[in-house]
Amino acid sequence: MSAPERDDGPRAAMVAEIERHLGPVPDDFRRALLAVDRARFVRPEDLDRAYRDTPLALDTPHGDYVATISAPHMYVLQFEALALSVGDAFLELGTGSGYGAALAAELVGPAGHVTTVEVDPHLVALARTLDGDLPNVTLLHDDGLARPDLSASHQKIALTFATEEPPYALIAAMRPGAVLVAPVGARAEAQRLLRWRRTEAGHEIDDLGPVRFVPARARID
Repeated sequence: MSAPERDDGPRAAMVAEIERHLGPVPDDFRRALLAVDRARFVRPEDLDRAYRDTPLALDTPHGDYVATISAPHMYVLQFEALALSVGDAFLELGTGSGYGAALAAELVGPAGHVTTVEVDPHLVALARTLDGDLPNVTLLHDDGLARPDLSASHQKIALTFATEEPPYALIAAMRPGAVLVAPVGARAEAQRLLRWRRTEAGHEIDDLGPVRFVPARARID
């Protein structure tokens, strides 16, 4: 899965494009972006765009344009908002082809763990072929929005799809110290990336700005 870190080539050009969008990328995130080959996770017809900082559609028989691999800068944005780091227990809702889980696995390292949940069985099968060799990744076929138990057992949580309203069940299940980021908005042009931090006193909420994500879907069997 992972390749040795390198300082040139298309992955480095991708990191440079991300930095033009977000500013300097932390060193650990840079290493993950260089180590995980995004080209493995895109459709064959999109290989020429694999290292561009843009979202790309994923094939599934369950609808056109219902799933994407996010633009690389969005993973950086969410991971930075979570302060994802070595040893964390990370929960990703919306696996897609598995690129985000692979990046997160690099960041949390062998001492951490990534649980990633996907509603679409076609994408579950695809991600299992691509991430199946990662010992610190568990892939579940389920509706993550219906699994507050997973929210309760992870420190860092990210949704890679948009919900019309905040994911209240997941937020309520968070334990003190946990952080959750989610795109929220009924219309694509009105989505905001929100962050909830659970404290002993309750929840702190931050608005991290406008985003565009595919909408949530229910589990498909």
